[in-house]
Amino acid sequence: MQRVQSLAMERFHALALQQFHGSALERAQRLVMKPVHGLVLMLVAVLLAGCQIDLPLKDLKSRYGSGASRYLPMDGIEVHWRDEGPADAPVLLLLHGTASSLHTWDGWVAELTPRWRVVRLDLPGFGLTGPHPSDDYSTAAMIDFLDRFVKAAGLQRFAIAGNSLGGQYAWRFALRHPERVSALILIDAAGYPMRLEGPGTLGLRLARMPVISDLLRLAPVEGFTRSGLQAVYGDRRRVGDELVTRHAELMLRPGNRAALSARAKSADPRDESWKQLPRITSPTLVMWGGLDTWITPEFGRRFASDIPGAKLLVYPELGHVPMEEDPVRTARDAAGFLQANGIRR
Repeated sequence: MQRVQSLAMERFHALALQQFHGSALERAQRLVMKPVHGLVLMLVAVLLAGCQIDLPLKDLKSRYGSGASRYLPMDGIEVHWRDEGPADAPVLLLLHGTASSLHTWDGWVAELTPRWRVVRLDLPGFGLTGPHPSDDYSTAAMIDFLDRFVKAAGLQRFAIAGNSLGGQYAWRFALRHPERVSALILIDAAGYPMRLEGPGTLGLRLARMPVISDLLRLAPVEGFTRSGLQAVYGDRRRVGDELVTRHAELMLRPGNRAALSARAKSADPRDESWKQLPRITSPTLVMWGGLDTWITPEFGRRFASDIPGAKLLVYPELGHVPMEEDPVRTARDAAGFLQANGIRR
């Protein structure tokens, strides 16, 4: 009898996982359009899928830390960051996007560290840094955090590059501290009012929904992770198992799933900070993937138009993370921009 129950549970488990794998995007989009049925099926899916638990932080540090990893004690947490390249070189600070980590910049670091000092970190709620004790992930709170981080890291004046959410933090920081930002690079940056839609955005939309957002703290993540990565790459064939595993396992760092829900709920639709973009005085390069379905190229053109003197580069075959999808070409374009503005050894 126990064997029969086990086989039955395995069958239900497989059916439940179909809510997250395969054609999960289409199924889940239909669920979101029918909240009651979606909630019931999500409950069943989470329960039958085994309520995926967090992974031990010690194991994740061993797997995704490196000899270059540092852990800066501040704000009651240990911020995972890396400081690479010549100590006397101009500094470039890199900020990753939603559900990502400092690893997204690996290709840029390999290209740029011979001539620049490159500093990158796992933002609160992501990667090995984990959740912030305040549970405040508003943009204003994160700019405050970055202000404390750069001071603790001893950074005086630097160029700053950010992708997606990190791009929003980058231009907001440049507005607050123009005297500290020598140059600004925005890569498929967020910040304008927009509807969250399109392939791969399902997880973020669910994270904003009452009750369901709490379930997501236990839900299996690999299916959402794979479909999300395939959606942000221009060529989904570049999304390999190693990339999916890293993103999924870092999402299972204790507290990161809850932080993702808290951050999604912190978005303020009334925020009009974008109207201050014309006040940016730092030399600015706007880089955009022509196949970005998350933040479409029209927003890249808006940034280039609203920021005085900004230069726009569009990569027709790349998606939402061009610096990750084609790090060599994009890093060389960034290097050319920095050199043209006198930011070089």
